Amino acid sequence: MKKLVLFFLLIGSVSASAQSDSLYNRANAHYEGGEYEAALDAYGQLIASGYESSDLYYNMGNAAFRSNSIGLSILYYEKALKLEPGNQDAAHNLEYVKQYRVDAFDSIPVFFLKDWIKAFVHLLSERNWSLAALLLFSLFFICVLLYLFSRRMVLKKAGFFIGLAVLLLFGLSLASAVSAHRHIVRPVEAVIIEPSVTVRSTPDHSGTELFILHEGTKVTSGEMVSGWQNIRVADGREGWVVQNHIASI
Repeated sequence: MKKLVLFFLLIGSVSASAQSDSLYNRANAHYEGGEYEAALDAYGQLIASGYESSDLYYNMGNAAFRSNSIGLSILYYEKALKLEPGNQDAAHNLEYVKQYRVDAFDSIPVFFLKDWIKAFVHLLSERNWSLAALLLFSLFFICVLLYLFSRRMVLKKAGFFIGLAVLLLFGLSLASAVSAHRHIVRPVEAVIIEPSVTVRSTPDHSGTELFILHEGTKVTSGEMVSGWQNIRVADGREGWVVQNHIASI
């Protein structure tokens, strides 16, 4: 009975994989044929089915740009970089597309150490930081064994001091992996995806109009109240926008 259940699970897995491949190939065919909106729809079906990757979001960014959807294009390139910070193609295209944005703001200066930490965490993806932490922990365990069971004083000292250095690197990698994971599962950054959005003083259409934002502008999102999202722009201004006018990265 267990073998039968396993067989059906394997069949289901193969079937799901084949369906994903079919959708991906169809999306790429639409893109190559210049049917960019159809390609976006097919890529979106892949996302809805649970498949997600940096390359997929990169392709979606390209299709959105070809469809003249600057906001969505920036959103998808940002998502690609969120999953794989080292995706140079996505980074290059993102910088290129940014020149089409209407809004430009002077950012509030950030403490340099915070910028350094953010840049360091983004050197690797969550998966790679986790792998690094696992490898370093294994190396630390080997150093502990070397220190405990080696009869030669030179090896004992090597195990002790190398172990301390490795333990420090392990802690750094683990903290980076946790930070990268939080960045993924708790998105606080979002992109305006409508051509223009009115930012109001309160979460209601009767609120005072504070300023206008345009598609592609990146914001920091806060609390949500009755379909309205509190946002903050790079220059420090805050307000409320209709929640479905922005999309979380």
